[in-house]
Amino acid sequence: MLPLSKVSINSQSSRLLPSFRWGLLFLAIVFVGCTATPEFILMETPAIYHEAAIDPFAHLEDAGRDTLLTVFYGTNRQPQDMEVNALPYGNKQDKVLRLGKATLRFGDENFNWEDLYRASIAPEREAPVPITLQNVYEMGSLNDTFLFGDKQPLSTGQKVFVSAINTQLATAQDKEILVYVHGTKVDFLNAVAMTAEIDHFSGRDFVGIAFDWPSHQNILYYLFGMDVSRAKNSSQALRSFLEFLAMYTNAEHINLLSYSAGGRVASKALYELRSAHPELNKDSLRERFRLGAVVFAAADVPLETFQQRLPAISALADQVVVTVSDHDPALLAAEKYMGGSVRVGEETAEAAEISFAEASGIINFEVIDLSLNQAGRGFNIIGHHYWYRHPWASSDIVLLLRTNLPPHLRGLSPAELEGVFYMSPNYIKEVRKAIRKELGRSWYKETSEK
Repeated sequence: MLPLSKVSINSQSSRLLPSFRWGLLFLAIVFVGCTATPEFILMETPAIYHEAAIDPFAHLEDAGRDTLLTVFYGTNRQPQDMEVNALPYGNKQDKVLRLGKATLRFGDENFNWEDLYRASIAPEREAPVPITLQNVYEMGSLNDTFLFGDKQPLSTGQKVFVSAINTQLATAQDKEILVYVHGTKVDFLNAVAMTAEIDHFSGRDFVGIAFDWPSHQNILYYLFGMDVSRAKNSSQALRSFLEFLAMYTNAEHINLLSYSAGGRVASKALYELRSAHPELNKDSLRERFRLGAVVFAAADVPLETFQQRLPAISALADQVVVTVSDHDPALLAAEKYMGGSVRVGEETAEAAEISFAEASGIINFEVIDLSLNQAGRGFNIIGHHYWYRHPWASSDIVLLLRTNLPPHLRGLSPAELEGVFYMSPNYIKEVRKAIRKELGRSWYKETSEK
């Protein structure tokens, strides 16, 4: 076991590849959706919490009201020397998945819970809230050959990892796990910090786990295929990780959120998970692996590839959710310069996705179209970061992960195309009603009736 503490965070610099085409240079400029900023900053407050109309922290005990938050991780990055490098894991791909936990701080050492609370309900903040890595503790490792039912005894480190997760689950309001799979051009800090802020804005109610695959911090590695290969090669590790978590943790559900290039990792891993157990029917798969919501946010997965994998994903999960926008520059550029078809996260793929699901008899698939009804709302929800940067989009993500509610019970409106949902002008009012109905008074103060 390797304790790593008081880690200072600085972005790693990367050397550019020696040559590139102008088209790829353009893509390098616009493909910013999976990027890590030099300093990781807390995402905007989801609109449902503005001015504590809904208060996801109302139920927290004193011990949970802290600017420190611990999440778990599994990474197939190789460790690196902390005396030379800012982060405990670098960009080289490891042969095993390293298991551990990371503690992150919201704000600086003078920033207290009341400061964080005000920042977490405010529509606008007086100042950005940085998220920094305080310590990392590696507990053990896992081979990517692990299968559910593997009779090999757990190592000491694996036992410690599982025990720590189960201890958190025992006291969690929502006894579920979230596994977050990041996109390209990010580092270890981005993976665990994003997991922590999703956990934070979901009321700190479940156990967050980052699956950190070894992408580089330079988009050109993705454009020229190296990180695309890394994503493909990491699917086996994620598949083993999901089997391991299902076998040894007490989670009632394991939810999976993938973003951008992380959709390549997640969709392939779930396809491989289904393929590894051909003897199981849908009911047996869901009972064994307990996958709840599987979300593909702004996914950079070619449509044909996703359609090939969707039946397997559907068989495993309670619900499969794809978010789309009509203006995602990163996905448009990826489609143009990296080959393949339209991406599954583009609005232009929506009709084909729904048609394929209907033809395949898939009934647990939904598309959330963030651009639909933009004229009625008076604004569009666009870009590549929208799922966590836009306060309406993030509201649906955190409620979905916290409750596993279907779309019509999350305040969303059905579109003319069956299986597609959108946010009406009344979305905020409707989603707050849905929260009060589902979560009772644990997520809002008794005096709050907004």
